[in-house]
Amino acid sequence: MVETHEGLHHELQASTGYGLVSAMALLLSRRGFRPLALPELFDAMVEGSRQTHEVFATTLSASVAGVRQARLLLDGNTTYSGYLERGLGLAGTGVLPWRFRETAVAAVLRCSMAPAHVLDVLGTGFARVKRTDLPETARPDRRLEAFEAAGGPDGWGAVLSELVSDHPDRGVDRGDADHRELPDGEALDSLRRFEEEVVLRRCYAYVSTVLADAGMPSVAWEEQATVAHALKAAVAEVDGELPERLAVVTERRPVLDDGLEYDRQKIVLWQRLPVELVGSAQVPELLDAFVVGDQDSDRHVCGVWLSREVARKQFAFPEGTELPELVVALLAVARTADDRQVVRLGTLPPTTTPRQCQTLLGETPLLVLTSHLTLTDPSAVDVLGRVEPVFVLMDLPVAWHVGDWCRQGARIRMGLVPLEGTGQGDLLMAAFTVDRQPAFRFISIGGKAGVSILTEQLRRRHGVGDGGDGGHVEIDGAFLRDDAAAFNLVLNHVFGAWHILDQDAAS
Repeated sequence: MVETHEGLHHELQASTGYGLVSAMALLLSRRGFRPLALPELFDAMVEGSRQTHEVFATTLSASVAGVRQARLLLDGNTTYSGYLERGLGLAGTGVLPWRFRETAVAAVLRCSMAPAHVLDVLGTGFARVKRTDLPETARPDRRLEAFEAAGGPDGWGAVLSELVSDHPDRGVDRGDADHRELPDGEALDSLRRFEEEVVLRRCYAYVSTVLADAGMPSVAWEEQATVAHALKAAVAEVDGELPERLAVVTERRPVLDDGLEYDRQKIVLWQRLPVELVGSAQVPELLDAFVVGDQDSDRHVCGVWLSREVARKQFAFPEGTELPELVVALLAVARTADDRQVVRLGTLPPTTTPRQCQTLLGETPLLVLTSHLTLTDPSAVDVLGRVEPVFVLMDLPVAWHVGDWCRQGARIRMGLVPLEGTGQGDLLMAAFTVDRQPAFRFISIGGKAGVSILTEQLRRRHGVGDGGDGGHVEIDGAFLRDDAAAFNLVLNHVFGAWHILDQDAAS
């Protein structure tokens, strides 16, 4: 529910005119354009939409477990319980099937985030727009209050009756009031199209009418793509590079995809574990302390090649420890005499290659693990690209790098694996191979919703046969099966020793 909640914040921001303007204001300021004025605009827009955002994310995330369970989960949390109850109330007090109530609530909040005034802001342009250019009546929270004050929640019965009359076979008025009951396969696709293109559109039109009568006009349903294109043009006026990262998506609700930081998700596994250092002179005598596995089939030693920044981010080194630019070490998770869990690192000279390390280990197989940031150093690529397989934790933005590989004409295979029993909830692993760098097995781990969004984004942009930018992404899990045992061992080391999984290795 928490992951869905955060994802819904992002969706609302990326699929509404108000959200897009505020997001681009912040992004442009981070790229050095009007670094004082645009953050002021962003802050004002965030403050003016805080309630709308929280009600949207809290109410719609109740779909995950059902309304009753959501109330139990939020019991004692008066703030978020309040968001939920306010959201439920936007569809009135009568008993409605959750599928209609959810759509009605979404329509209210999406329309609240779509004041017609965003077109005036875009006409002014990012070079001139100021915080004071945003009138009170354009703020989503004010628009939400106006819908409630005008009696909008009491009018849904008539909207539902019209939908039932126009589409008697669709069962709009049927279903459980607590949770959604969804079909499988093609029936699910048909239902989603109907709900988005017919039900949501009709509900949005109703909310627009209520707000217009209150003197607060909205972006019309059919104008949403116009807003997205206008925003892309407004960005192009002040930043020549950024628009290339912005793709207007019109298959569903028009949004600007990319440039809005889909890669912000962080998964914290442990507080940084303290490091127990074994010096390079001692390593040959203490090799048994790094051997993992009880059976001959899985006995191995994990060797890591990590940049100094990555090593310090993931592990808590003793104070005063000086690290080389490339940290090369044998890795194992161990317990001390007083039962503390530590990361044991047997350091090796930074010039050590995997072949030299394997020679040191003799017949015990070496598992080679590195990170994407580490591979930005060409010397690390030179050292590691000579053996196979090398497992690479992707700690840099995944979508950007896959797109960059495609622009270079690379052929990429991608496979997905659900990860269970990690203690971190529902996770997915996306793994990649690139024909230009055949030694590497790139790994990205994230929540189910986040990785699913990423996968669909990559499939849509770079899928086989799209005729796009030279390269392509093919969904093919054969390489996962070929290296299944090694992938499992890598994941054991990561979940046992790493502090955080994210796509922001620099911080």
